[in-house]
Amino acid sequence: MASSTLRRLALPLAAALPLAAALPFAAQAADAPKPLQPVRILSNWFAQPDQAGYWQAQQDKLGKEAGIEISVLQGGPKIQTIPQVASGQAEFGIGNADDVLLARLRGAPVRAVFAHLDYVPYTLVYHADPAVKSIADLQGRIFAVNIGNAYWEWTKKQYKLAGTREIPVSGDLSLFRNDPKMVQQGYSLFLPARMAAAGVQVQQVTLASLGYRPYDVLFTTDDMIRKNPALVKATLAAVQKGWASYVRNPQGLKPLITGMNKQMTPEIYDAANKEMIETLISHDLGRIGCMTDARWGELAGQLRSVNFLPAGFDAKQGYDRTLVPGCNP
Repeated sequence: MASSTLRRLALPLAAALPLAAALPFAAQAADAPKPLQPVRILSNWFAQPDQAGYWQAQQDKLGKEAGIEISVLQGGPKIQTIPQVASGQAEFGIGNADDVLLARLRGAPVRAVFAHLDYVPYTLVYHADPAVKSIADLQGRIFAVNIGNAYWEWTKKQYKLAGTREIPVSGDLSLFRNDPKMVQQGYSLFLPARMAAAGVQVQQVTLASLGYRPYDVLFTTDDMIRKNPALVKATLAAVQKGWASYVRNPQGLKPLITGMNKQMTPEIYDAANKEMIETLISHDLGRIGCMTDARWGELAGQLRSVNFLPAGFDAKQGYDRTLVPGCNP
């Protein structure tokens, strides 16, 4: 009888033991860190140095302390960052300031929030010729360009190049190599170095030297800014640190970028870094990403001059410069 009673009394205690033993684990689970929120940045081309700070942020896991995990998605010829970000396929995209304004005009709810390069390094490359002193001396040549692009229409009008013949630009450099009178668009960071590597001596006229200077930007959507301002600010703080880290040690990303993009030779990578750090990235590392109303207004005026924007278009709807640390609104 006593034995039976003891067994009955012991049952509640025994049944309670698993719950008691589980309590420390339950407390641990409650204290476990929350999973990081993924943040995707869609790039506008294959991996290359003009995206460096974003790859640096991914590589160094910047933003982790703020609860975000940045990943960069490679672009390419089939990638269109503005419509893809607008449709929610990524939280942020890399693009050109002129394209952002034109997309805004067409109703895309995108807004630039960070300018990583002071201007898109557009350039016009031509065979080395001592007779060419200015862009006016290229009148009448064949230009391989993005036909109808805003920068080209502005350049034609501003420098009276209406007599030129235009053909669509492609990645095939053989046409240029075989035609000493051809002019080809590209990026000053890469195209002259690629030509030199192919044994073609060239000179160039940069669009910035002609006065056309759209920022190279990171953009997101109106909804992202309105609904997730903390995430946007955390992302911009992280990528600003990424760009600053890259400037301090540009060789740190070399294995990653040259490994992902086989056209990016070590020599081209080094030449691009030199130009970017000297001329395209703020020397005040705490102000990388900052933008000004004046520069956006200048660009909008240029786009109006070639009828790409209507007279009443307000450029301020295309950007928000209040979100980057260290930038005065």
